[in-house]
Amino acid sequence: MKTGKGILRIVIFCMIIALFSTIVFALSSNPLYVTPSGDYHIVKKGETLQTIAQQYSLSIEKIKLFNNMTSNRVFIGQKIFLYPHPVKKQEFVTRRKIPKKGYHLVKTKESIHRIAKMYGLSVFDILDYNNLNTYKLEPGMKIILAAGKTKPAEVSKPPAKPETAKTGKPIVTHPAIVKPKSKLALPLNGTVTSEFGLRNGRPHKGIDIASDKGNPIYAALKGKVVYSGTQRGYGNVIILEHDNYIMTVYAHNEANLVRLGEMVNKGQPIATVGQTGTATGPHLHFEYRVKGKAINPREVLPGL
Repeated sequence: MKTGKGILRIVIFCMIIALFSTIVFALSSNPLYVTPSGDYHIVKKGETLQTIAQQYSLSIEKIKLFNNMTSNRVFIGQKIFLYPHPVKKQEFVTRRKIPKKGYHLVKTKESIHRIAKMYGLSVFDILDYNNLNTYKLEPGMKIILAAGKTKPAEVSKPPAKPETAKTGKPIVTHPAIVKPKSKLALPLNGTVTSEFGLRNGRPHKGIDIASDKGNPIYAALKGKVVYSGTQRGYGNVIILEHDNYIMTVYAHNEANLVRLGEMVNKGQPIATVGQTGTATGPHLHFEYRVKGKAINPREVLPGL
């Protein structure tokens, strides 16, 4: 009987030892798919793509694929994603003619990008034709689809009389320039090669800053990535939305380094200089928009 109890004690003791060893091994092991810093890594001074790849046990090829990188260059402050971008379902849009009424009634989950594709427009056409407070659309909104068109509600309104001061002079209620609360960071160190205004008889709605291909492009302000993709003529484009109805546009990029919906900081590398779209050389086309309307960036950009 005593012998049986002794054997039972030994069996229980061995089971406890085995369980303890399993827990210790699980806590001490570091599976390759676990990354200590979460979903991304912020590049620090002295780091290279190779050292980052080694740190997270990932190949350089995978990191470049996850981050849409075309070279091995990384920049201080750049966000390096450690996982692949979720694949979106292919969005099929039926092309249609612009209706005679000249506007589109927004339905649930429709975006500026989707509406633009419907009517063969660019997202910048939509921004130019509509005084939008935000890039996000709400169901029931009327989106103008052609220059010079107005919404029925606006046509029926009598023209508002401008407020006047005691001097009898009109008071300006919508200044042409809306400046952000904080100073903008220079999006690119380079040479301005084309100004805001008419160019070859057509409106040029930003400034062009020339620089070497592959150089970093920085976010001018803290904001949210509301568009990262391609547009006719603009090539690879990023649109950021900021406070006070401000948007900034970065076009002709070699590569877009940020993802849709991501929050970025002022001065964060978001793209690299390229020559995509209609461009005669590597440069950044930068726009500053207020409620969708393009404003001369020189009015708000320091150091140009």
